[in-house]
Amino acid sequence: MKTLLGKKEEQFRPINTDFLKAGGTEVFDIYQKTSAFGKTEFVKFASSHPSHQEKVRKLIDSGECTEFFIRQEDLIKYYHQATEQLRIMISDPAIPLLKKTQKLYDVSKDIMKNFFEYSDSEEVLKSSEEVMALTDQCLSEGKARFDTISKVINKDYLIYTHSLNVGLYCLVYGINDKMSATDIRSLGLGGMLHDIGKAQIDSAILDKKGPLTKEEFDIVKIHPRLGQEIMESMQCYATNVVCMASQHHENYKGNGYPDGLVGKEITLFARISKIMDVYDGLTTHRPYKKSVAPFEALKIMKNQMMDELDPKILGKFVRYMGPGS
Repeated sequence: MKTLLGKKEEQFRPINTDFLKAGGTEVFDIYQKTSAFGKTEFVKFASSHPSHQEKVRKLIDSGECTEFFIRQEDLIKYYHQATEQLRIMISDPAIPLLKKTQKLYDVSKDIMKNFFEYSDSEEVLKSSEEVMALTDQCLSEGKARFDTISKVINKDYLIYTHSLNVGLYCLVYGINDKMSATDIRSLGLGGMLHDIGKAQIDSAILDKKGPLTKEEFDIVKIHPRLGQEIMESMQCYATNVVCMASQHHENYKGNGYPDGLVGKEITLFARISKIMDVYDGLTTHRPYKKSVAPFEALKIMKNQMMDELDPKILGKFVRYMGPGS
């Protein structure tokens, strides 16, 4: 086995071993992490090549190794393999919808975590589009309601889980609202990417365990514009998706940011993402703020935030959240 010394730990990424057991068309090296004398080393264990599959499968099944890693530069190959397996999984009618949704959520969360926490390349971010397309297919075919995704989403507020949660809420809203397949997919993708501008904000500010100062908040307020710039530079996203990043902090009756837009000056998709952003923010736990129950969150949104939210969309959201909808 070849030992890599002196490599920074952030050059390696943990991966889901389920996708190693299933195999795939991509080939990349797989590593185990060891610690000796206070030094972390990554030891090459095998390749994902079919000739090594039995070795990998036996170790996973034995339970002796809980975590495998790959090199950062192999993330794209890994996500291609993961989406291959996800595609097979969601086409299997014997697998429950909840299990499929959980797997999709886990892969999407991993993509967003790599982008936000490690500043990985935009090529990694593009993997989210294929996973969101599979999520759309899975949830649309399963006629998913909001109670379906509420069972899998992460209730602790992290930037990358919040982004994913908003994407799922947007996606299920579009399904319930009987939007076109193209619009549902764009809405879910835009929701998932609405906060990507925060990847360029100092993490010390974003992770602060308490209220922000005015100066800190002024810095955070530039993230919609940064998100717009990132997405436009990638030249692969539709305008309505980009606008979800640039306009999700605009208020329906004005005085939002960055442009102080009013009413239907704010695009439909951005007005939808605003509501899902607020709802997830209220119902997830933060170190300095307790989460509230879904009913209480909707009550706050209806009674205290009507200047910020499109009342028609909020009314539909409340109805779709109801039992049996």
